[in-house]
Amino acid sequence: MYAQTQEKVEMLRKTVLTATALAAVAVTALATPAANASAQPNLVGGHEATGNTSWMASLQYDAPAYGRVAWHTCGAALLFRSWVVTNAHCVTDPPGDAGGIPTAAKSFSVRVGSKDRRQGGETAKVVKIVVHPGWQWSAGAPEQPVDDVALLQLDHAVTEQPIQLGGRAARPGERVTLYGWGVDQPDGGGSLPLKLQQLETKVLPPLKCADAQQSVAEICTSNPHGTDGPGPGDSGGPAVALVRGVPQLVGTCSRAAARYPGEKPTVYTSSPDFRGWLYDTARGVPATS
Repeated sequence: MYAQTQEKVEMLRKTVLTATALAAVAVTALATPAANASAQPNLVGGHEATGNTSWMASLQYDAPAYGRVAWHTCGAALLFRSWVVTNAHCVTDPPGDAGGIPTAAKSFSVRVGSKDRRQGGETAKVVKIVVHPGWQWSAGAPEQPVDDVALLQLDHAVTEQPIQLGGRAARPGERVTLYGWGVDQPDGGGSLPLKLQQLETKVLPPLKCADAQQSVAEICTSNPHGTDGPGPGDSGGPAVALVRGVPQLVGTCSRAAARYPGEKPTVYTSSPDFRGWLYDTARGVPATS
């Protein structure tokens, strides 16, 4: 998974995936930090975001005992004015002793509606984390759902415009735009852009993400030129499709079977496949597995 990259830089060298190592990959492949980074690696080959991105959120945390304040950890998308959607692995602890800062020690917040992750837009505290009941820190086969999605309730309704949830899953061949913050070097290191980045790409057939064990309710996004794409820590960032001129959320960043950013296609959780759960959660309807 791509979360928590600033916590173990040496783990970046341990990210070649196999079908039997995906549980470990959840910790290493996309969860490794760049040296001296204050956030996670970003879209290699992307460019500064343009247009209205009022729905884009930087998920941050404070962990005073570990010397962390306003620490960017994942991307997220404002789905309702009091709720943001991100990936479950951004707000849960991997199995075993993977090191890093435990989730219980973190106080989460978001900055919404600014292309600068340090200023502007609106800020809100996260007061409730709802992880999909089917979420598991492993992916074994296409028929074994991963359900890497979580909905976070804010302490107040923000005024920024939420993104519209896609009406259906994105299909192979369709164009999508990926968004995120973080270092943008191909080795997953270097300094961080403060400005939101974006990368135009397309959806691929599931076979192209077979080595990352794409399962149901997930989509595979291309790595343009064989070099460009999300890297460690770009978790939770949205994949957005433009439908009749309206941006729609079709995915959030989960994982890839790559040692370095952009080497291989990336698996995104298919947000439209979780429409019922997302709406029920925001309505307060008890979740079932």
